[in-house]
Amino acid sequence: MQLTVIGLGVANGDVSVNALEQIKKAAFVLLRTEKTRSVGFLKETAISYISLDHLYERSRTFNSLTKNLVAEVRRYLKNGDVCYLVDGSVLEDRCAKELIAKIKGVKVFNGVSKVESALAECGYIDNGYTAVSAYDKDDFKRFSFPLAVYDLDSRILASEWKLKLADIVGEEAKVTLYIDKRPKTIFMYELDREENFDYSTVLILPKMPLTKKLRFDFYDLMEILHILRSPDGCPWDKVQTPESIRINLVEEAYELVDAIDKGDDDKMKEETGDVLLQAGFHILFAEERGAYGLYDVFSGICAKLIARHTHVFGRDKATDAETALSVWNKNKQVEKGYSGVADYASDVPECLPALLRCSKVVKRAMNGNFDVMTDKELYGEIERLLKDKDNYNRNSGYLLFCITYLLKKSGADAEQSLADEIKAFINKLEKVENELALRGIELKNADKALVKQLYDEY
Repeated sequence: MQLTVIGLGVANGDVSVNALEQIKKAAFVLLRTEKTRSVGFLKETAISYISLDHLYERSRTFNSLTKNLVAEVRRYLKNGDVCYLVDGSVLEDRCAKELIAKIKGVKVFNGVSKVESALAECGYIDNGYTAVSAYDKDDFKRFSFPLAVYDLDSRILASEWKLKLADIVGEEAKVTLYIDKRPKTIFMYELDREENFDYSTVLILPKMPLTKKLRFDFYDLMEILHILRSPDGCPWDKVQTPESIRINLVEEAYELVDAIDKGDDDKMKEETGDVLLQAGFHILFAEERGAYGLYDVFSGICAKLIARHTHVFGRDKATDAETALSVWNKNKQVEKGYSGVADYASDVPECLPALLRCSKVVKRAMNGNFDVMTDKELYGEIERLLKDKDNYNRNSGYLLFCITYLLKKSGADAEQSLADEIKAFINKLEKVENELALRGIELKNADKALVKQLYDEY
């Protein structure tokens, strides 16, 4: 049995002559919906057809609607040749795409595109655009402007798309709604206040200049940086190099960590943006010297995540965080091709704060079976070094190393523990200074015994 899928176009009479001949020869003519202007010719030519509008009422979700439509077409196909008719072009219909993918030998007669017709009516003549069915909201992830959302046939769908797109372009962004056969400019927040939604309604988000945008993404950030580094750009940005802004990345990362520690969401949002700015700069520097580009960076990190999570994307098993981390480390060592434990330990970046680097080096050594000092030996070394007061300066590095080694063996986080103690020390300092101020005493002029007494009390 032969299945033919035909796009009827937008208006009555859009159907092609060849498609009409196929319709006349078919045993069954199945019409996705009668609620379109493009089906008038069927009644005019007295062609018998079966409307599938009843499946819309029977289907609870858009996915179940597609399944029901496909099943219905297959049922008729068992008994004879079928023409499945859709409004617009064939590939604007979810069911049509499913049928073409699952049934061999499907004939296709395309029709006038609903999207292209609406774009032309609204005056959009860009070479490229993104088109998505309103029914595919949950699968909508990537797009470029202008964006056309077709099949926007109900206020419920309009409301769902308003919420989704407002997050991308802003509630007060101006958009074009092709409704009642004419374009209408509205604000995004007004979308679900409209009446007369039907099969032909198309929402169009135009391409906007950066200065008119209300919301942005990472690609906008990269475009702005390109402009700033261009001949007519910013004098400061144009002369920067990876070396000149190296410290900025460190500072911004610390400021983000500080915001996280304080639980300040607004500050976290700001500082995350500042870190992304630094990443954007370094991507652009690399593009300019031909080293790598944006897609190389994202390809690298995504490939790394997949390759190291073999307990998710492969055959390894991990039922808890500790096991998952061991899988990650195993895969990392295979990927890096370390020649031995020393090579693995020395790969910890030298630019890390010394305490943090020490903890990581010791951990890698211990994981590689290089755990050369017992707790008792470490305690003994620490005690000996503390007693040797004449050589504190010379021994201070080894003393700190032994303490860090001992803390790592006990499972403590030396970096975080020290950070917490610094915070506690500053807190005590503030309390002592405030108490002295209440007594009319400046800290720098206070008796040391009194300062010590207050410190111990707090």
